[in-house]
Amino acid sequence: MQDTGRLFLCARCRVQVLICSACDRGQIYCSRKCSQISRHASVCAAGRRYQRTFKGRLAHAKRSRRYRERQKNVTHQGSLSPAADDLLAVDPAVAVASVTLPRSSTPCCRFCDMQLSAFVRIGYLGGRVPRTINQHNHKGSDYDHSP
Repeated sequence: MQDTGRLFLCARCRVQVLICSACDRGQIYCSRKCSQISRHASVCAAGRRYQRTFKGRLAHAKRSRRYRERQKNVTHQGSLSPAADDLLAVDPAVAVASVTLPRSSTPCCRFCDMQLSAFVRIGYLGGRVPRTINQHNHKGSDYDHSP
């Protein structure tokens, strides 16, 4: 029997993604690239928010002051920039066309390409969290209601 997959939309590019339960870790992005782009945008936004605060403005001014002081300590002239190498023009006769293989009608996991059942889940299965069961000796415990 084939495994069922979870269907979700990538939080960044809004592409439908199908993932098997073996690969499913509660992902919200379709690939590592989307995850990294979103992370970079989040860090930049946090930096912009920080620099709008009084403490952030002081830190930025201090960093800028140190940078300007370092720029005054130039003791040597800079070297000449190397000549740019010319790139060869692309010859259409030599260029290799990329070939995309047609996807089969059987749904596959986006991460491991395992074939999945046509039935999909919408929610994350999540790993079971083991419950700790307290085993008490009932002799003389809280359960003893004798006078």
